[in-house]
Amino acid sequence: MDNILIIVDLEAIIGIEDLCDEETNEKLLYKEISTIVDSIPSSINIYLCYSHNDGILPDSVKELNRDINIVEKIKNIDFNIKYNMAFLIGFHGKKSDKCRFPHTFRSEIDELLLGGKEVGEIEMIVNLLSYHNIPVSLISTECEVINYLNYNCIYHDINGEDDILIYERLKNDVINAVNSKPDVLRFDGSEVKIFFNQHVLNMIKELMLCIKTSFKDTIDFFNYLPNLHIPLNYIIKRDMEIMYQNIFKYKPESLAVIKDEHIKKLLNKNIDELSHMDLYEILKCFLSLCEGDKDE
Repeated sequence: MDNILIIVDLEAIIGIEDLCDEETNEKLLYKEISTIVDSIPSSINIYLCYSHNDGILPDSVKELNRDINIVEKIKNIDFNIKYNMAFLIGFHGKKSDKCRFPHTFRSEIDELLLGGKEVGEIEMIVNLLSYHNIPVSLISTECEVINYLNYNCIYHDINGEDDILIYERLKNDVINAVNSKPDVLRFDGSEVKIFFNQHVLNMIKELMLCIKTSFKDTIDFFNYLPNLHIPLNYIIKRDMEIMYQNIFKYKPESLAVIKDEHIKKLLNKNIDELSHMDLYEILKCFLSLCEGDKDE
């Protein structure tokens, strides 16, 4: 029986505008995945790998019209299975791209080089699949990203028409991709290098952390990637502790002075629900209010 591997990220799912709006994002994720799955013949086994954050799909997204094999994170893909092709769905651009939610694996990474050329997650995953002789037949992302990719596959632009037309076009793109005969791309065995932002470099030095930044090739990079999250998450934890302290230090006497609806929404969350970016935005707001008080 034929097998298709579908690797899904969140940021370039059709209609995603606010990564904090989990309820809306869950519905959009389900709608896109179900459109894709329903467009693939039932005779084909589907392996769906969710690569966003912890890799755990919302329960509602798992309630599809057919059985599929769900894989949590790229590291758990069984490459002993022979996949006829792979789809990359919902993948964003790299850190330097002018698109929605641009980043490269982690926000702390300023640049990722493959053989001296800056690349993003799409290029690295395609290269990983090439190593395992898996052709990529469909990539769904933004036109800003599509414009510089030069793979011989079908591209689905997530922007453009109204809802009905864009999902109809997605359905047609999936059908065409399934019926295509994509070639396996040549694996690029070049060295991979990570360049972190200055804050992370300072924290690595201050906390005396050991983080690998050069890799023999793409396979070496993906093998190390789970280990990379440990020290970076530790840095985030330290950052959050400091931000908590400063938020309480610079908190205005009355929250009524806060006019920003987004900040108001964040302040209504339980403290354990606030992300690193949430805390940063709250602190930035409080500091700006303090500066305003000094100017008066």
